[in-house]
Amino acid sequence: MNSVEIKYFKYFAVYCFIAGAIYAILSLIPFLMPVMSLFIAPFFGVIAPLIILIKKDGFYYEDNKIYALMGAFGGFCLCVSYLLIFAPLVLLIHFINKDYYAYGINVLYPFLVIMFFVMIAVVYSSTNSVAALITGFIHNYLKGKTNA
Repeated sequence: MNSVEIKYFKYFAVYCFIAGAIYAILSLIPFLMPVMSLFIAPFFGVIAPLIILIKKDGFYYEDNKIYALMGAFGGFCLCVSYLLIFAPLVLLIHFINKDYYAYGINVLYPFLVIMFFVMIAVVYSSTNSVAALITGFIHNYLKGKTNA
């Protein structure tokens, strides 16, 4: 990879960390948690950061493998920020308000936390890779159509 791609990966990581934080804060609302953590973040989590990268920073590559690689990387960054913000906030709210549902976070053991994190990271990376690949196909199609 050349330095231009590294620059885009850095920007994309920041955008994905911000998106993961937003998804985590929205997931604190009990009726939004299943939708955000099981549907929006794993399947569509990197689309908004990728569109921001395309529009704001002028990201464009004809090779769709770059989009898939960025989707996998972004899915991992999204998962890290989501879990690092969501879990402590849930525990904090549960300590303050005992009626708040803790989602089982307070009963996990360290080995289970690591295994849980790895499994969730793999799911987020693979599904977001496909979402970014589809976004890359659409972006390259539209870019090619406007240049022709």
